[in-house]
Amino acid sequence: MGSVAGVNDRHQPIADDAAIEPTDAGSGRRRTIVRIGIRVVVVVAAIGIAGYVLVGIFEDLDLDQIREAMARLSDAEWIALTMGWVIWIGAQGLQTASLISDLPARRGVLAFLGPTAVASVIPGPSDLPVRFSMYQSWGTSSDDAATAVAASGIFSVGSQLVLPAFAGVAIAVSGIQVDGFFSVIVAATLVLAALVVVVAVALGSERRTRWVGDRLDPIWRRVRSLVRRGPDDDLGSLAVRQRARSFDYLSDKWLGTTGATALATAVKCALLIMALRFVGIPEADLGWSAIFAVYALVAGLTVVPITPGSAGVAEIALVGMLTPIAGNQYVNEVAAGVVLYRLMTWILVIPAGLIALAVWRQGTRRTMVPDAT
Repeated sequence: MGSVAGVNDRHQPIADDAAIEPTDAGSGRRRTIVRIGIRVVVVVAAIGIAGYVLVGIFEDLDLDQIREAMARLSDAEWIALTMGWVIWIGAQGLQTASLISDLPARRGVLAFLGPTAVASVIPGPSDLPVRFSMYQSWGTSSDDAATAVAASGIFSVGSQLVLPAFAGVAIAVSGIQVDGFFSVIVAATLVLAALVVVVAVALGSERRTRWVGDRLDPIWRRVRSLVRRGPDDDLGSLAVRQRARSFDYLSDKWLGTTGATALATAVKCALLIMALRFVGIPEADLGWSAIFAVYALVAGLTVVPITPGSAGVAEIALVGMLTPIAGNQYVNEVAAGVVLYRLMTWILVIPAGLIALAVWRQGTRRTMVPDAT
């Protein structure tokens, strides 16, 4: 009897753990659902605030006319937008795949869509851990995966910050009057572009990198102490080592990645141009150079996602800058074109990204089964 009781006693904690685990899993799911719900509310609220602000600025803005402008699109125009979206996704996949040696473009598409869908719902660098996990699941070492993820962010953010410099050229060519709301956006994005130049100069040599790192080291140590992580090394030495490793890693990849980034940027801008043309805004009233200038300025403005997918911020900036250039008589057409553009480059990416994550997880399970066997 004593031995039986001992066995039962030894088994009792296992039974307790088994009873606790489902409860923890259930509470974890509930917390996840609550967080997702909160983010959906934030997105809806941001879009609602954007609509309220735009109605206050443009009195002729009318929801029915916006819907009518979108409903007038022909089947051929919808097909053209869809094909443009597919090309944009392919270019983004090429950029993502180019950072990993011998990674197929189809996996690059998965590594773009899945993390981007996460970042479209959760603001901040929420896509980076997902992309890191994807790279690792395909056999990439931890060091290479981390470098590739960092480089991907640098190319993405860098292209957004460099675009305002090109916007200045487009503004001069198209003769846009820079005043009022437009002047504020231009000033903000040009400051961001100047920041890129400063960072590029700092990384241009090992000596300048160490100098900047040493100057920022006190802030670095304070931040690490706040998150309860002691300083493993000074920021200057860390920056020099990471710079050397990144330059060595990207020595045979940067050209292809730069080309893919430029292609993706051009196709995304082309989607905005097509959307505005298809809703009825002629070239004579809103030229492609003016559209590119606004696109570039908004890209620089939204480099820091204040809301998930820059919801509300992008809409206010695009409609607020494109309408004065085209003329207030086109306010509803501009709004319709912006809605189409955001539908293609933000909303549609979320379900496509969820499918990409499901495909990736399924592929990971298939590779794990033979390994376990």
